[in-house]
Amino acid sequence: MAKTPVIKAVNLSKTFKLSKDNEVIALHSVNFEIYSGELICFFGPSGCGKSTLLSMLAGLQPPTSGEVIVRGKNLATLKKKELAEYRRSKIGMVFQQFNLIISMNVLENIALPMAFGGMNRKRRMQRAEHLLEVVDLGDKKKSVPANLSGGQQQRVAIARSLINNPWIIMADEPTGNLDSKSADDVMKLLISLSRKSKRTVILITHNPDYLQYVDRIFRMKDGRIDKIEVNAKTAKVELVDSVSKLDKIQDSKDESDEIEEKSEPAFTSAISEIEEDKEELTKVKE
Repeated sequence: MAKTPVIKAVNLSKTFKLSKDNEVIALHSVNFEIYSGELICFFGPSGCGKSTLLSMLAGLQPPTSGEVIVRGKNLATLKKKELAEYRRSKIGMVFQQFNLIISMNVLENIALPMAFGGMNRKRRMQRAEHLLEVVDLGDKKKSVPANLSGGQQQRVAIARSLINNPWIIMADEPTGNLDSKSADDVMKLLISLSRKSKRTVILITHNPDYLQYVDRIFRMKDGRIDKIEVNAKTAKVELVDSVSKLDKIQDSKDESDEIEEKSEPAFTSAISEIEEDKEELTKVKE
């Protein structure tokens, strides 16, 4: 069974017109696909087009040419209200700057995006408290941003990005302003969101230390994707998981004397998909 991409970029280009006779091409005909649950990294030096690309995937600015297709929908066809809804509920953004409101406490900062959707205060705060526990800051809910470390503020920002339960997390240099210990804590949290919560996480960084944790690396240079690499380490983990899952399904089938006819197509579909993944990942391993 062929996988359907969550995000697809088709001949995506972006040109900035600085003056009548001065243009800067930030992206040149970029093409790629990203799948559900992947942890992806766009990696490259400053000025290579990483942040420009992410802003177009987030619907923050339109491409000069080409298409951004998210779950089958071309972002260019969405009306302003639909695009705002996409940004509010389908994606969670994490930036290098924490962008917390200094006059609000931690709990209020996290809950704020839900207010724009009309959610009542009690439910907003309950959801925010739960997310504070997820990012291991349950004892900081009444603190203001100024009383938190950089790493703690970034974890609050990640919790805020999750408040509307988005499909996709987009993180633009999330560790850029952090010390090494705080940076590692933030990266562990992002990795956990991908591995345990099965969210699609798109990371932008120029730090090579984090490449070992991602599923695929999109290396960028001068506004182009120069190379796409599959991380052999994570591929091996996925291969083991796929084989284990296949064995469990087959064991379950053997133990059952009678299988309802209506369940057979779903079972066959599951087997086919896992076998396909197994074959693909075995090639990567080799």
